[in-house]
Amino acid sequence: MARAPRTLAGQLLVSHPQLRDDHFRETVVLLHSHSAEDGALGVILNRPLGRELGQVESSATLAPLDGVPLFEGGPVSTDRLAFGGWFFPAKGEAEVRFGLGQEDAIALAQDARFRLCAFIGYAGWSAGQLEKELGMNAWVVCPFDARCADHEGVELWKKLLERHRPDLRLEADSPENPGLN
Repeated sequence: MARAPRTLAGQLLVSHPQLRDDHFRETVVLLHSHSAEDGALGVILNRPLGRELGQVESSATLAPLDGVPLFEGGPVSTDRLAFGGWFFPAKGEAEVRFGLGQEDAIALAQDARFRLCAFIGYAGWSAGQLEKELGMNAWVVCPFDARCADHEGVELWKKLLERHRPDLRLEADSPENPGLN
């Protein structure tokens, strides 16, 4: 039997089509920290708010970040804003940075390689909670790779399921209430 990795940090959690919790229905979560002992933290990647930081918060100190897109990061601490970003090198794994301070975010905003985002709230799991949900098949674990950059919103969720769990494609394409067809 294959042993589960010690950490899932840097991986994606793709919600199973049967996961109907409003907070995580049809979501893709990028984990930026994870251990069975301490729990896990991440942000939802596929819930763009259709606004940029400058449309919501304008100040001279944040001006270099005005064009950073806003995302619903998760149901925890929705009164807080966090910066995170990534880039995909030609070879190797994605470079992921989260919990950036304002100065680091401004520096990354100047780096054309990085995709910088602002997340309102985050997703969090207590010690052992994510492992329990994984055992119940609530999530599909996927690598975070450059192909993720080609899609957004629910399309990203569907494409990841299609690529990593094609057996779930029919469920992913089913309407929420088939009786309304």
